[in-house]
Amino acid sequence: MEPTEVARRFVELWYAPERESELRELLAECYVHHTPAGDLDTEQFLQQITAVNDALSDVDYEVVHAVADGDLAAVYVTVEATHAGGFFDIPATGKRVSTVGACFLRVADGRVAEDWDAWALQSILFQLS
Repeated sequence: MEPTEVARRFVELWYAPERESELRELLAECYVHHTPAGDLDTEQFLQQITAVNDALSDVDYEVVHAVADGDLAAVYVTVEATHAGGFFDIPATGKRVSTVGACFLRVADGRVAEDWDAWALQSILFQLS
């Protein structure tokens, strides 16, 4: 799979908790999710994805742009979802929220070896206040 295909599949599987096994298979054995607060391994990353999926339901997303340079890929994503569970200590409101984000990843042997993402989460918090 080309890096942009891997990146698109990675995003698709974020919002499909019932397909966690496919997401696990897409992640390299040494996978690292880089965050400003520190690096996460596969299990920690999957816990984070589960928390997001518990908080946001009826997700509609679109990969607006996907580009690659060698083994690096980047995607720009728009997301709309229903706030159905606790999100940053805000109880479910049932409101429809939207945000944008980007994910940058390194692909090795057709799998995600590491990634960095940047989401406009403050826009969701603003919409919930």
